[in-house]
Amino acid sequence: MTDDMSITLEEALPEELFRAFLTKVCPEIYDPYSEHFADTPRRFTQMVQELTNGDETSWRFTTFKSDSREMVINKNIKFVSLCAHHVAPFTGVAHIGYIPDGQVAGLSKFARYVQAAAHTLTSQEDLTTTLADQLTDILNPTGLAVVMEATHSCMTNRGALAHGTETTTSAMRGVFLHNTRGSKTEFFQLLRGLS
Repeated sequence: MTDDMSITLEEALPEELFRAFLTKVCPEIYDPYSEHFADTPRRFTQMVQELTNGDETSWRFTTFKSDSREMVINKNIKFVSLCAHHVAPFTGVAHIGYIPDGQVAGLSKFARYVQAAAHTLTSQEDLTTTLADQLTDILNPTGLAVVMEATHSCMTNRGALAHGTETTTSAMRGVFLHNTRGSKTEFFQLLRGLS
């Protein structure tokens, strides 16, 4: 923080707050005069802002009229998010499948939507559910499935040190929820590359 002791928390810049945090939490390591740390508070603040700037409503989710009633799957959509519990990154891929009912989506929109929705403080469980609910509202499909696979740095790099551990979450809507006409089974077979 600045030398002015009259400054309040509300008035302090994020960089000043993080500098004070580093000074309190790791005073033996943090040297604000080192060239390595000189810009760290600004860089950290910028990183958090970049990873929490998600706004999936800032652009149009393009859909097209279609008579198709067959399953569409968009696999391996990469994402980065911040864990709400530790403010540590978790990274992975999302897989989205849906069965259209009168309209199909522009395929690139799924990647944009996942990446925008992931840029927040959240849990993988909540992110999976949010994606399933919001995409169902947008597309109004016969069914929709979301599977997310991620590695959580809060678990692999600290605490349990469970290196190589992945977490998988899923959310099923419509015909996928009850495996109507074997839709859930077909989705997982196609996801694994099985015919």
